[in-house]
Amino acid sequence: MAIEDGMKVLFLRMQPLWSMVDDVRRLVASFCATACPGAEQEEQLALAAQELVQNAFAHAGASEIELRLELDRFAGRARVSVTNACDPEQIPLLRALVARVQAQPDPLAGYLEAMRANPEGRGGLGLSRIRYEGELDLGVDVRGRRVTVHAAGPLSCGAGPNAVA
Repeated sequence: MAIEDGMKVLFLRMQPLWSMVDDVRRLVASFCATACPGAEQEEQLALAAQELVQNAFAHAGASEIELRLELDRFAGRARVSVTNACDPEQIPLLRALVARVQAQPDPLAGYLEAMRANPEGRGGLGLSRIRYEGELDLGVDVRGRRVTVHAAGPLSCGAGPNAVA
């Protein structure tokens, strides 16, 4: 855990091991509960981290994944970002998917639409889940072959005993 200008930051660099996905979710939830007690957003941010890490493992041509969680109490914002290498032909598809999910004015309708689009298939719901269940906005940045998918939203920390001002 690092403090940058009043911001709490968790940074992980990991190999894409499926056995770590649930551990990442628990770590993010625990970090959020400690860094920003009273916010009661641990599960939303943990869900976003889990879904983004799973997507990176499944779709990335990467040997390394980076997760960055930022909790900015002063700005009242939280952001989960996952960065990985990506095959160049996948980048336009990812951008289009993130844009489509983000453009949906009603996140629940978007989530239900994603479920109806492929009811028998595995996957394809993660970004819609983050948008609806996590109540977070999505974005994507590309630098060469490195792609970062972000999930961000408001953060309201309480004044618990472990709160850091």
